Parts: sequence; C-alpha cells; structure tokens
Amino acid sequence: MGHDQTSEPAYVIKAEELSALNYLDPDHPRPLLTEWINRGTDQKMRRTSIDLLLRTLTEDPTSPSVMRLHRTSGLRVIFATDRERDAFANAFAGARAQLALRHDFIIATIFEDLPSAQHAVAELSAAGIPEASISLLHRAGEFSLDGSEDWKGHSKMSVAAAVAGGGIAGALLGIGIMVMVPGLGAVAAAGAIAAGGVSSVATFGGIFGATGGAMAKMLTDHDVDGREANYYERQIRRGRVFVSVDTRIAEGQADEARRILMERGGQTARAA
Repeated sequence: MGHDQTSEPAYVIKAEELSALNYLDPDHPRPLLTEWINRGTDQKMRRTSIDLLLRTLTEDPTSPSVMRLHRTSGLRVIFATDRERDAFANAFAGARAQLALRHDFIIATIFEDLPSAQHAVAELSAAGIPEASISLLHRAGEFSLDGSEDWKGHSKMSVAAAVAGGGIAGALLGIGIMVMVPGLGAVAAAGAIAAGGVSSVATFGGIFGATGGAMAKMLTDHDVDGREANYYERQIRRGRVFVSVDTRIAEGQADEARRILMERGGQTARAA
C-alpha cells in the first residue's frame, strides 16, 4: 500500500491486500491505468511473473519463489488527479477495514456436483428454510437434469438454461441469472445471490479485471467473508457448486440449515 515515486498520481496495492477490492463502494474514483509492479524496485513486472502471480493469487504459496513474488508484487493504480488518488486511498482504507470483519450470518458451502447441491436445496426447502435465504452459484456449463443429461432444448451456455437455475434448485428458488465472469465465462446464479450479481461482477471486471477475482466480488457482495470468497471462487472455477443460507432471513434455523448442508455433502472453507 502507498504512493509511487513517479509524477503520476498513483496508489500501490499490495498483492496480499487485493481481496479488499471486493469491498470498494461502486462510486469510488476510477483509475486511468493499472499496472503490476515489483514494489521493491518500482519496476513493471514481466508478463511471465504476472501470469504466475495471478495463477497463485488465491492459493497459499508453498515455494519460496512464489512466496517472494506475493510479498513483493503490487498493483499500481494511476489517477488523473491527486484528489482522485487520495479519495481512492480513503475508500480503499475503508475496504480493508471491511475485509477484516467476519460475516458469520452466511452459511456458505461447496458441493462436488450440481445434483448434490440440488438435493440439498430441496431438503432445505422441505425443512422450512425460507427459499429467500438460499442461494446457488455455479458454472453455466454444468446444467443437467441428473448429472449426465443436459437440459433438452437449450445449449449449455444459453440464457434460457441459465434462468432455469439448475433443475430442482432453480424451480425452488424461482429466479436465476447468467453472468459473464472475466476469465471464466458464463456463470449461473439463483436465489438471493442473483439480485446483485450482474452489477458487482461488471463493476469489478471493468476496473480491475486483470486481477481476476470477479466471482469473489459477487460472493463478498453476498456477505461471504472475503478470504473465504477466494476459496469458493477457486472451487466454482473447478466445476463445483456454491450453496449458501442467509441466517438473517432463516432466523433461528441456522443449526438445522447447517446440519442439512453438511449431511448432504457440503464443505466449508473453514474446514478445508
């Protein structure tokens, strides 16, 4: 974090703090340019180093060289004026403070496949968990009726199939959207998470698309803890399915919702 030494009004974000971008207010100042730099030398990073950083950004580095890369890398954001740069710095400070908070009212889980997630959603609904509290998120190419048969009459990437929301889950949740996520393609969202998904991903992808993490942006807008959102994004990219329950809506039903999700095969970031 900090200002660079060029004549341009710039701010440098440490690689370790990039998750805080998920918490920026949508009206923050927009940079004219973003570029990856080595914070020690203040030089632009080579393409190969950037590619390695982005591949490992949401993982715990194991090799000394990758650890060093994470520690020394930064995203320099350049603004038109000092005033815009300073306003961004203040907004980012607030975003970092939000990142430090834990959001314990969202029960977030990941499932190995869509049929498992669908059955969990069906069981949640049968147990009286309000459908308004349930969300589901997965790659649009994963739509199927029983894990093997595609939706008849729709291509895997069609909007119609996406709005279906995934069989049982889509029918229960009653709403679905398809979002084009930078670097990932079409992703389907159903339930509460669908409401703000398009705007959050579009905003993040348009400004800081080079960092990846647009899916994590959608999840943090859904009040999933920022660090855990990175884990869930990785799992969704691998074809797994995200299911959550908002206990502010399912008041007094947290234990029952958690039991059903766990017994149906749901896994949490904290247990991973």
